[in-house]
Amino acid sequence: MNWFDNVSSDSDQPIAPACLYQGHWRHRLHAYGDKVLCRVVIDVAEPRVVAAQVVENGLTEDLDAGVLDDLNQVMLAQDVFDCPTAWGLTACAMLPLWAKPTFSESQIGELERIQGYLIEASEESDESVESVLKLRDQFLQGIGMTDRDVYRAVRQSQEYGKVPRKGGRGVLS
Repeated sequence: MNWFDNVSSDSDQPIAPACLYQGHWRHRLHAYGDKVLCRVVIDVAEPRVVAAQVVENGLTEDLDAGVLDDLNQVMLAQDVFDCPTAWGLTACAMLPLWAKPTFSESQIGELERIQGYLIEASEESDESVESVLKLRDQFLQGIGMTDRDVYRAVRQSQEYGKVPRKGGRGVLS
């Protein structure tokens, strides 16, 4: 197998490279609560909120999955993903250091496929394994992730997307 073919070429829905924007957003955490300041990172290619934190009194706290989904729906409804600069967001090539990334279902699926390639490569040679690891790194860089982000996602998978997945497989075993 040629590991360097387009990773998502045999997927039904190829995954576009990330187009990340970061900035601040005021969001209501509870139905009757006041809006609070959040710092956010969005991917307009998906479109979805990749990471978000509440910023209050100099302290920050990551938003849980439910609030993150709600924030995503609000931003979709207001067409933020169509013109993020109009909402004060600025482009960024990689996730900022504060951001704890989440993965979309399609990204998790792609990582699982790459994991399958890694299992196949491990039966061939160390060179094949290295090729698949490079492929994985290219994919992760394409969606704005770093090795640090992947390590955190693997170690704390319950916080990084909708897991457990069918068949019990996580992000990267």
